[in-house]
Amino acid sequence: MTTLPITPETITRVTLDNGIVVLVKDNPNNPSVTLRGRLRAGGLYDTDKTSGLAYLATAALQRGTRKRTFQKLNEELDRTGMSFGVGAGMETIWFSGKALIEDFDRLLDLTADVLTHPTFPRVETEKLRAEILADLREADDDTQHVAYREFRALCYPASHPYHRLSDGRAETVKRLTLAQLADFHARYFRPDVTTLVVVGDIRANQAIEKIERALGKWKARGKPAEHRIPDAPLPKQIVQKKTPLAGKTQADVVIGYPGLRRTDPDFYALSLGELIFGRLGLYGRLGANVRDKQGLAYYVYSGVEANLGAGPWAVHAGVNPKNLDRAIEGIVAEVKRLRAEPVTSDELSEAKDFVTGSLALRLETNEGVAGTLGDIELFDLGLDYLQRYPNIIRAITAEQILAATQKYAQIENYALSIAGPVDL
Repeated sequence: MTTLPITPETITRVTLDNGIVVLVKDNPNNPSVTLRGRLRAGGLYDTDKTSGLAYLATAALQRGTRKRTFQKLNEELDRTGMSFGVGAGMETIWFSGKALIEDFDRLLDLTADVLTHPTFPRVETEKLRAEILADLREADDDTQHVAYREFRALCYPASHPYHRLSDGRAETVKRLTLAQLADFHARYFRPDVTTLVVVGDIRANQAIEKIERALGKWKARGKPAEHRIPDAPLPKQIVQKKTPLAGKTQADVVIGYPGLRRTDPDFYALSLGELIFGRLGLYGRLGANVRDKQGLAYYVYSGVEANLGAGPWAVHAGVNPKNLDRAIEGIVAEVKRLRAEPVTSDELSEAKDFVTGSLALRLETNEGVAGTLGDIELFDLGLDYLQRYPNIIRAITAEQILAATQKYAQIENYALSIAGPVDL
């Protein structure tokens, strides 16, 4: 499939009277229409006592509406071949759908019904709660998940949204009431915090007219709640937690610290450095040295979670417990090397090719274009971002990467979470 060039001239962006921001990218080469939406809301509004509220309340939207029972909604999707889903993360609530062009009005009607008229029927919502609780219990027995969950709790203070995971804990999800779900929906589902992206075989004026008809009557009262993720302090020392899990033979490790926001000027340099460090090819330098050369890990990789807030920069590894100390030393040694010497020209060239090439691949589908336009809107990158992006990446130097790494990578102070056998 081929898409048309994505330039400011080919993207229509309007704000409806009720505050919904609509972006449309016409692609006549594909007979379907993809819908992607975001609301600036999510788990950041949960508390320790209501952890998982946004996640459960949002998932429950599809369990029944004024016009559709859960069964009727699923029958309609099956009958027409449409898809639709909705979910909540920490910073945003997302929804997405896909339909043939002749079913676009039907998809919009279903979207409006789910977003604005959920009924939270008791029987179906309790089934959903049981499914989520089963997932949480399963996660409690997964060393990789537990290591990461406890890492977040170590890395961020209890008052910070990133201290928790958005799906909550079993003990809090059990206690959430239907009234709390309805209240969350009434409070945070608003048109003036909503972005809707449409990509497919439809003209912009037609798409906007149809969206206006389906969602134009959605109104909000008062002002939306403040939507921001606070800064997080860096660790002042090494903070460590070991979580024993019975019956395990592998230890999982997460080691890291708060990183940076997506809008930070250092984002591109640090991202390229981190790619070389722990993701490129078979997991970058970490994979080559800690796993392949030294044989200290079953898997090892890194990731920078740069979002609206400064998510963690962390290394994840699965190791034999007897290699635990040496694996951690090997990881820290690679961080020191990244801080001490510039990346090589070959590493930098390969990383630049990878990130520009992977974006080009993403833009070959309507879903990829819609997701990218949603990110451009969320992070206020500008509609000419895709034209500027290759030059942004090509301009980054090894010296910029070194400076960014020295600014953000910690070798004396970090959070370290280990989950594994009882005799760790």
